[in-house]
Amino acid sequence: MPLREDLVDLIEHDNALAQKLLHDLAGHLPHSADAWLLVAQAHDRRLEFDQSLAAYRYVLTLDPKHAYALGGVAFALLSLGQDQAALAAYGQAAAITSNAHHLRMVGLLQHRLGQLNDAITTYERLLSGVKPTSPEINPSLQDLARTLRDADRPLAADQHMRHLISRFQAAPETVASGLVMFNTGTDRHEWSHYADKGVLAEVLTRRQAVDPHGARAPESFVLPRDREALAAFAASDRAPSLYIVKPIRSSGGQGIELVTQVGEALDRQDVVVQRYIDRPYLVEGRKGHARIYGLIASVSPLRAYVYSEGLVRFAPTPYDASPENAGDVSRHITNTALHTGHPDLIISQDPSQEDQGVIWTLSALLRRITADGGDGDQTFAEISQLVAWFVRQLRAEGLFARQAAASPPRAFSPKLFGLDVLVDADGHPWLIEMQRAPAARGAPLVERVNGELFCDVFRMSHGPLIEDGMPPDEIARLVADPQARLEREAQIEAAQRGRFIALDLGAEV
Repeated sequence: MPLREDLVDLIEHDNALAQKLLHDLAGHLPHSADAWLLVAQAHDRRLEFDQSLAAYRYVLTLDPKHAYALGGVAFALLSLGQDQAALAAYGQAAAITSNAHHLRMVGLLQHRLGQLNDAITTYERLLSGVKPTSPEINPSLQDLARTLRDADRPLAADQHMRHLISRFQAAPETVASGLVMFNTGTDRHEWSHYADKGVLAEVLTRRQAVDPHGARAPESFVLPRDREALAAFAASDRAPSLYIVKPIRSSGGQGIELVTQVGEALDRQDVVVQRYIDRPYLVEGRKGHARIYGLIASVSPLRAYVYSEGLVRFAPTPYDASPENAGDVSRHITNTALHTGHPDLIISQDPSQEDQGVIWTLSALLRRITADGGDGDQTFAEISQLVAWFVRQLRAEGLFARQAAASPPRAFSPKLFGLDVLVDADGHPWLIEMQRAPAARGAPLVERVNGELFCDVFRMSHGPLIEDGMPPDEIARLVADPQARLEREAQIEAAQRGRFIALDLGAEV
């Protein structure tokens, strides 16, 4: 068991090394289901779902009733956008394992495929059979209510929505965070494309060509495809003194390095090389990056928001852009998890302290910018423009239209995502990365900010359509008119938005 735990930890913190070791291990132990499961998990972590699907299927040749592998096959198919095949796989897994999670996923996919009556039956069966403490209850109540609304049964939907709201009122952060994490993990599969740094680099480059206003992003090159373009950039008068090199599917700062000469990176494979933003805004001499939260509340019509609070993480060591310190990641890389054990990684244990140690709130950073003679309000205005710019690109690429065309209106929950933003010395934000699934847990301040965020998401997207004291003619309209129900949901969303600010997306470009 300790060895397995060490390998799981390695998957999280050095996935490239983990994959090499695990493929070697599985090659020496071809009949070990445990070894091949770890291989599959390593590929899942890097969003390599074709490879994880193959590994999970191999485990099933060794053990056809392996519960984890059955679910793994279904999840990989879902992540590849193969909903019909995923439905069949989750159905098989539910029949063999009697696992409530697998059954809930059957209901989710039936809803997305328009099989509304089947989905309702599946959710009702699940809710009648699970224990009162089951973690499947809250997402099942949520999705049953949404399915009933799509099936033109708003009164029945409100009964389940009110039950869910009562559970939220009893434990707000627990219920809200659990639902956000479930909904993020079952969003439309195309979101995983943008978590790939290579795909994101292509997207940002395309967007800047047609929509250059409202955003800043560093010049980015995907290798080996953009090798000639990178060499030309390095030979131009725009060449920087430093480049940052990132594996395209890494996370948490894994594998990132800085180089002073582009020749050190030209022969690399599956990396993104970016111009390094070498004049960051510094707090007490340290570089930081901000996690900004966006929300797609509806895809048709498109409604999107930016959250007015966020988190800022600082490097533990004072910043120094001199070439001789390019290899010191503690000066340049601001992912807190990468520096665990560093003596200067000071993390406050008091969630009320917003400007202590290496984790601050966005509000605290903006106040510091203003106190230093800048304009924190203008910086946030530009951050909002940056989020809107990113959403406009997703719209231009057809992501929202494809989702709207593929499934009933409520088959997908509102989509929370994160953008990692670096503020430069002049107070201007730069878009660095996209996070498909912002982490819920962390330091006390992280959990406080995220808890408030998740509760705001819950309140915006979970409300009964019919309130006590509502006029009878309004109730009759809501029962009879699908458009009226959509409008009512938008009203609840606007009234309960908390710290979310609606984005002006303008005309499609």
